[in-house]
Formats: sequence, C-alpha cells, structure tokens
Amino acid sequence: MIDYSEMQTAQKGATLINQTIAKHVNRSAEDTFNVIGTGIYEYHPKWEKEVVEIRPITDGPVGVGSRAIMVRREFMRTTESEYVITEFEQDRRIAAHHPDPSMDFRIRFEITPIDSGSCTVQTDVQAQPKGWMRILEPVVRLVFRKQGERLANSMVEVVESATVRT
Repeated sequence: MIDYSEMQTAQKGATLINQTIAKHVNRSAEDTFNVIGTGIYEYHPKWEKEVVEIRPITDGPVGVGSRAIMVRREFMRTTESEYVITEFEQDRRIAAHHPDPSMDFRIRFEITPIDSGSCTVQTDVQAQPKGWMRILEPVVRLVFRKQGERLANSMVEVVESATVRT
C-alpha cells in the first residue's frame, strides 16, 4: 500500500476506512490514464452508476488544483459535492479529495505499466465518517468493501472498451 501521510491522518476519535484494490487492465498505461486521469470527468460516470455527471468548475485540462462538482443519485436523492484533484502525474497517477460534512473521502489511482498493452491500476480509497455518520461506521465499512470491488471491476470494463483520444 502506498504511504502518503495526508491520507493517513484522522481527526481525533474518528475512524478511517481504508481500501486498496489492484486490477489488471488490458490497455496501455497511457490509454488507461486517458480514461481515469485526463478523461475522468467524461468517463467516471460510466463506471459508477451513482454518478450522474461531473461538472468542471475550473478552466483548462485536469491537473493538480482542478475542481469539479460531482452530481450523485443514490437512495432516491440527488446530491452535489465539490472535489479537488490533489495529485496528477501524467500516465501514472491521479488523486482527489472530496470533503463533505458527513464523510471525508480521498481516492488515488496509481497506474503501473506491465508491457506496451497492459498495466495494473491500484486504487487506494480512504473514507472518514463524520458527525452522525460515525454511528453507522460498521455498516459503511461493509458497504464500502462491496462497492469498491464493484466499482473497480466496472472501471476496468470502461477502460478496456473506451475509444481513447490521444
């Protein structure tokens, strides 16, 4: 697991939920990054059905400091939350932070080339329930694990089937 101190710090008394999933992808690292990195606003809603859309709120290409609004529909309600790109290394890694009143959420995708036509994508996720959500932490932890595997598999399907613009 990648050790990055920003994701390892919890508020006093808060519980961190960590998950790391690594998946083999039958696309080059460059093609994969064009979907989950530079193309994240377009492609993310395709691998996570709860995400209706992602609207960039900063101009220019995706990079460190880019901000967007993620529109989600789950449990029969629609929510919007801002997130910011915290790391961006072309063809290698992208990370985002979603601060929210009920749960602080961080995600990082790390791409490791295997050969010219395949790579491994490691997804590191950290969630920190806050406020009233801390009471539901055991349930959140269980749902989080199941949903993480589903999303990782769906992301691989989207990457492998995408017509990537280079």
